[in-house]
Amino acid sequence: MAEREHILRIGVIRAGKIIEEKLVRKRTTVTVGNGSRNTIVLPSADVPKSFPLFELRGGDYYLTFTDSMTGRISAGEEAAADLKAIKAQQQLPSSSAGYLLRLNPSSRGRVSMGDFILLFQFVLPPPEPVKTQLPQVARGYWTKNIDWPYTTSFSLTMTFMIVIWIWSANVPIIKKEPSIDDIPDRFAKLIMPDKEMIKKPDEGQGAGTGADEGPKRRKKKKKAGGDNKGENKNAGKGQAKVSAAARRAAMEKKVAGRGLLRVLGARGAGGVAVGGAVADVFGDGSVGGTGDGAFDGIGGVDVASAAGQQGTRGMDGAAQAASIQDMGTRGVVGNAGRGGRGKTEARVVARVTSAALEDFDSDSRDQQQIVKRIRRRLGGIKHCYEKRLKRNPQLQGKIVIRFVIHPGGRVIEVEVVENSTGDSELAACIAARVKAIRFPPTDGGETSVTYPFILAPGG
Repeated sequence: MAEREHILRIGVIRAGKIIEEKLVRKRTTVTVGNGSRNTIVLPSADVPKSFPLFELRGGDYYLTFTDSMTGRISAGEEAAADLKAIKAQQQLPSSSAGYLLRLNPSSRGRVSMGDFILLFQFVLPPPEPVKTQLPQVARGYWTKNIDWPYTTSFSLTMTFMIVIWIWSANVPIIKKEPSIDDIPDRFAKLIMPDKEMIKKPDEGQGAGTGADEGPKRRKKKKKAGGDNKGENKNAGKGQAKVSAAARRAAMEKKVAGRGLLRVLGARGAGGVAVGGAVADVFGDGSVGGTGDGAFDGIGGVDVASAAGQQGTRGMDGAAQAASIQDMGTRGVVGNAGRGGRGKTEARVVARVTSAALEDFDSDSRDQQQIVKRIRRRLGGIKHCYEKRLKRNPQLQGKIVIRFVIHPGGRVIEVEVVENSTGDSELAACIAARVKAIRFPPTDGGETSVTYPFILAPGG
């Protein structure tokens, strides 16, 4: 069986009382300080925000300490030595945080930071607690957890659906070809146009023809049938073309007498425009005449002959008042169409104010500098508010944003700690605007800021 590796056990004492005890099962660097991300949080302003007290290097723990820290360390059966004495006796390596003292599994000691005392030692990890379970008889089997009425109804439904699907997949689909009786008359005429019957010459003219002429005539027709077969076929095609041209001419004549086509198509013999408005356009000399005569007899059209007079013909020829103003174009903003009614977009005015910082934690940044930078970006936050205010004109309240500024100037963490407006989309938009702000870089650590925004409609 492999030997278990020792883990670090840390106890925190304050005012003579143990306030926390922690087993670090995972071998990693242990940090202490008043920041919320540390392994052990020390709630005091006298300690730094984050300090790597036990730093892991190459699989070994190193105790990190500074000149201002006090403590005693012992290894195994050796007597405890003071940190300052160890520093004077040994040539200790150092890091950016302080001096480094290598620890072994038998090391133990105490270190003071502010008004806190941290005790540490290496111990074998205790066994994981066994999860207690009820016996199988008490737990029951999986069949006891089945809802039998629901399971039965579900099974029957699925079986019925599967049977119906199999039946529908195997039943052949009978496709019925449509007959000529099923097609409406208006479509049947388009598919099968009427053909003029070819008139046959009258047979049996005169009363003097005898009965013996019948066989002779049939023989002649049979003999001439081969010769006239090609001629009858060509004659049938010519008759069909003549019939189609006649129907087209009748349709054009019927359509030309309606609406504006009657005016535009008013031409006399030889294709020359005759009278009316078309004659004025295509005729020689000056343009003359009035539009009243040109539109006489045409339904749905009327002409205003005087200023301020309106036409009296509607689309169906009924007496309805009409004017050019009724055809005005509707504008989106500012009455784009002068004849119609303009559509103006409602203007929403919002007021966003910023109060003093509710929380500020930094040893390298100026509070006024941060406030000034945020107030420069109030326009974007106001845009978020105005966008949501269009949906809810009564929207107002207070939104408090907590964010962390990286030493390089970027905002690395943003969260909404208070939202009295009840609008989560508005809070998310403001948080995104805050995260986009860039602050001047600094040589210190991270800066935690809690900033309130007061939102109210109005100028």
